[in-house]
Amino acid sequence: MDGQFESEMETGLDSVAFAVIAQSGLFDLAWYCTTYKAAPATALQHWATIGWRQGLQPNFYFDTNWYLTYYEDVASTGHNPLVHYIQFGEREGRRPSELFDPVWYRETFLIGADQLCLAHYLRERLTGRVNPNPDFDTSFYLETYADVASAGLDAFIHFMDLGFREDRDPSPDFDTGFYRSRYLRLQPGVNPLLDYQRRRGETGVYPKRPLREATIPGEIARFNRPGEAFEPFEPLPAGTPVRVRALAYYLPQYHPMPENNAWWGQGFTEWTNLSRGMPRFSGHYQPRTPRDLGHYTLDNPETLRRQIDMAQAAGLGGFIFYFYWFNGHRLMEKPLDILLSDRSLDMPFCLMWANENWTRRWDGHDEQVLISQDYRPSEDEDLVRTFGRHFADPRYIRLEGRPVLMIYRPGLIPEARQTIARWRRLFRDLCQEDPILVMGQGFDSIDPAEYGLDAAIEFPPHKLTASLPKINASLEWLDMEAKNHVVSYQDTVAVSLAEPRPSFPLIKTAVPSWDNDARREGRGMVLHGSTPADFGEWVAALVRDAEANPVFGEPIICINAWNEWAEGAYLEPDLHFGSAYLNALSRAVSAETPDIAHGKLLLVGHDAHRHGAQTLLLAIARNLKRLHGVVVEFLLLDGGPMVPDYDAVAPVTVLTRAADLPLEAAKLAARGFRRAIINTVAAGGACPILESAEIATVLLVHELPSLIREKNLTQLARRGLTAARHVVFPAAIVRDGLLQLLTLPGEDFLPKTLIKPQGIYQTLPFDAARRAASRKTLGIPPKAPLFLNVGYADMRKGFDLFLQVWAKVQTVAPDAHLAWAGNMDRELTSYFEPEITAAKATGRFHLLGFRRDVEVLFSAADVFVLTSREDPFPSTVLEALSAGIPTVAFAGSGGIPELIAAHDAGQVVPRGDVAAMADAAVALSSVKDAATRTRRARLSAVARQEFSFQRYTETLIDLTDAALVSLSVAVPNYNYARHLPARLETIFQQWNPVREVLLLDDCSTDDSIAVAEATAAEAERAVTIIANTENSGSVFAQWRRAAEAATGEFIWIAEADDESDPRFLSHCLRRLKANPDTVMAFSDSVAIDQDGTILSDSYKAYYNRAAPGLLEIDGDFAGRDFLKRCLSERNLILNVSGVLWRRQALLAALDRCGDKLRDFKVAGDWYLYADILSQPAARIAYLAEPLNRHRRHQSSVTHALDGRRHVDEIAEVQAFIAKRLKLDAKVKRRQAIYLDEITEQLILH
Repeated sequence: MDGQFESEMETGLDSVAFAVIAQSGLFDLAWYCTTYKAAPATALQHWATIGWRQGLQPNFYFDTNWYLTYYEDVASTGHNPLVHYIQFGEREGRRPSELFDPVWYRETFLIGADQLCLAHYLRERLTGRVNPNPDFDTSFYLETYADVASAGLDAFIHFMDLGFREDRDPSPDFDTGFYRSRYLRLQPGVNPLLDYQRRRGETGVYPKRPLREATIPGEIARFNRPGEAFEPFEPLPAGTPVRVRALAYYLPQYHPMPENNAWWGQGFTEWTNLSRGMPRFSGHYQPRTPRDLGHYTLDNPETLRRQIDMAQAAGLGGFIFYFYWFNGHRLMEKPLDILLSDRSLDMPFCLMWANENWTRRWDGHDEQVLISQDYRPSEDEDLVRTFGRHFADPRYIRLEGRPVLMIYRPGLIPEARQTIARWRRLFRDLCQEDPILVMGQGFDSIDPAEYGLDAAIEFPPHKLTASLPKINASLEWLDMEAKNHVVSYQDTVAVSLAEPRPSFPLIKTAVPSWDNDARREGRGMVLHGSTPADFGEWVAALVRDAEANPVFGEPIICINAWNEWAEGAYLEPDLHFGSAYLNALSRAVSAETPDIAHGKLLLVGHDAHRHGAQTLLLAIARNLKRLHGVVVEFLLLDGGPMVPDYDAVAPVTVLTRAADLPLEAAKLAARGFRRAIINTVAAGGACPILESAEIATVLLVHELPSLIREKNLTQLARRGLTAARHVVFPAAIVRDGLLQLLTLPGEDFLPKTLIKPQGIYQTLPFDAARRAASRKTLGIPPKAPLFLNVGYADMRKGFDLFLQVWAKVQTVAPDAHLAWAGNMDRELTSYFEPEITAAKATGRFHLLGFRRDVEVLFSAADVFVLTSREDPFPSTVLEALSAGIPTVAFAGSGGIPELIAAHDAGQVVPRGDVAAMADAAVALSSVKDAATRTRRARLSAVARQEFSFQRYTETLIDLTDAALVSLSVAVPNYNYARHLPARLETIFQQWNPVREVLLLDDCSTDDSIAVAEATAAEAERAVTIIANTENSGSVFAQWRRAAEAATGEFIWIAEADDESDPRFLSHCLRRLKANPDTVMAFSDSVAIDQDGTILSDSYKAYYNRAAPGLLEIDGDFAGRDFLKRCLSERNLILNVSGVLWRRQALLAALDRCGDKLRDFKVAGDWYLYADILSQPAARIAYLAEPLNRHRRHQSSVTHALDGRRHVDEIAEVQAFIAKRLKLDAKVKRRQAIYLDEITEQLILH
């Protein structure tokens, strides 16, 4: 080394750093000298002064440049990185490079807290007993490669420098040759182990060839076991409405028959074919094996009964039986004949005539014909009468009264138009039927008009795959002789959904999968890549299409097929997927999709360990369910001890691999999830994946930049922040730090960010009794100061600083006690064991462990001491605020210093100044009792007013969907304790979430309030009770109070004695949202008596007296038109419980009507309707389905009112409407006639 270097070393030498490095054992002299050609005598001095600045490494495992780049906080200090690692880094869990994992090393090899893991490894590495990281097995490497062992080389260095180039394996779990050939073929110089570590978890990235890729037997074994998407059968609840009639093709070839015995061998059925299916390429799902129903035989009614029961429980509305008739000879007729002979097999059905020759090719071509179809005119009558016999069955499917008959291949019928016209005449003459004739779309036959037919039905894969490219070249073939035609299932779905609607009626069809390898043996067509989630999404899209495009008056879809096992097209359960496809169908066709799904919200967390963010997610779920009735589910990217806590609140899915997330997202989307809250940056990678599944995401960021860097979360943060629709931060310091860390332009990202502290999800009001009891238990005198911290005791939370505060406090307040509640970092407590032991020995230092009863600790404490080095916005400070306790925190530690300053909630001290923190805590605890009580009350009020957890969760809901909880429910009640349970239960069962449920009790003399509280508690729902101290004397006064107290855009005044259908709110709300001018929506009602017995299924008969036929179907009306046609003569809105209002419109109407409503006893609601609907531009929506249940009482106000008063009120409302609308003489005559009728009933009778 020349003189210049020696001079630089002398001037730049830090003697302390030199000593630290020299004593650490981390400077590998031999390696350094060999690598950098340094002189042994001055090598250490060279690196300690000059080398590290030049990026040189002190040993192979400490990468100077990597450490300074990865840990920017270290680089910003300008200090020697190795010294930092020795003194702080390794203890904080920082890695010296990508090569060495100290946290894993310490846990694996039981290294004490006082030792450096890297130093231990450097000493022991040649023994073969230690490994630098979990992916390299030193012992395996030395045993496998004797040349390395005999040379006494560092096994890991050999692999990193030379071994990987020679395709040597670092462990039995990593195949270097496989990895390089598959992933690094064009990058031979890239180290495969490092590449894998960086890409670990990516879809399709494996350390060695997966078992499933190995052999055909391996694939067979895999597909004969339950797979990741396996689901048991989940029948729809009895009575669940479906949105469409879903039909499924039904193959009857599962019983022996003489013809098949002759053609194919004794005992042949479709099951015989099934055994021939084999996996021809990796991931090719063969063979297919039935599960729940087994290899059944269709020669008895019980098999058919089991199929029907399962199909109907899944929401299927009928079977399309393939019908085989050849010149008067029927084949495979037994299952259909069994159905016809047994009316207890109550399944709608229709026929599809499979009108093609039977051959040995199974594909519609005519080589080797077994039985032919000749279309002889002389046999037409027999054919028509045969069909007519089936039409006569009451279960036969009809549309608009006409039986549905399908023809598989009309193009094969000679002179098809004339022949079919002749058959139509015969159907009329012989059967008195006019069937709807439907053609199967396939074999280039698309338009039914070409053949004189009425409609068409799809038969995928026919038509849909005609223009799709093969994907054979992208597959890993196992059978090199196979000639399968393979196309993408997802591409097939895309073609189906992109196809424009034709001018003729078309029944669209989805196929769960398609693969006729069992019939064609390596020569068939395969729709590859089907999943239950994909199928469910396809069906859901077809359902929406069918609703918009009914066929002969009915929304219909079809599934190909129920049981085409040899073509891989079936819904029946199998061994690999179970009933997942059948369940996907159920979810798509049931009424859950548009309505129940509207209230679904996904909550995503990175794991279930007991920390603040995880507890917050649980609290969000509880609040969403209890306050709003939102249907929530959890998706956790990893497990943890809180999984049972989550599961007690809502269903939980814990992923075992990151690669499973896209599939899970697709399944969730298929089940109707459209919005999600992602709880942390650590789960931020879920945002783009969920967004790609059309699930809108809101990301909650709790982490500060240094933690994000330390935990390698930077890229997850970037992906989450970029993909999410909205990003919520607890404080500006958290937002600004993240944007700076990610170097993202504020002008692009600020518009979608929101600063919103999370609120207090666990209110902990001060309790003097708790304070006394807790202090007694802990041995703390009543007047002694108690300084508390709560959380996981680690370096980030500043447990070491807490110990220092303790030491300082003893010098200024020797009677003070300090307590820490929370789990302890074992490494940290081991390191500080002497200090902890000495502090505990005084009796004034308390380590309380994890506590569920922290409320007693907050009551016992005087000051909350937040020693965190960084903490974005800890909930524990909000809990302290709720208990009225001031907080001391370090400046720059997160969002709490800003909170303290804004609300005078304690004191902020300089960062890391433990002496100032101790002094501040003592000062805050030294105020007089009266001042303490005043402060406690003030801080508790701040907590309630500024940090409402309800408002926080409502903000999150509004960000996911501003309309999700846009309506309030108000329940006016007076002495209806008997009916309140049923009333509240039907509110809680509504499919649409609500913003709040208000119970307005008008000074009841029964136990209404207690019943309401008990009912809400049992349902785990919240009800806000607004109780009058004296009776208002007017229901309309209660309506006004409800409208003023509510906060939703819409309001439902649900009278306490009525009930409702679960769909009432969702259906009415949809109509209100469709037009901003619609001020109210109402539904027809079922009338019930005091005991719930139905008096009338509908009020339509009454409606028809005033507006014949108008309210037989749904309608949307101009307000003044409806007022004239439906309300001018009599009130046709018979129950306010059947009305959903636009709240501001209701308030305006109440203001206009003023005290006038108090004068009415029976007709006030009618008067209010008249006022609101007479306003310019006002509209009203009507739902013909009776979704409200109106209870009629024998002694109600209406019945008890004297006749003259009743008649006078009707006359007054009639006159008001006549004047407001300037009614003509004809309508006034109708008013007079009705008034005469009422007078006759109530006065003269």
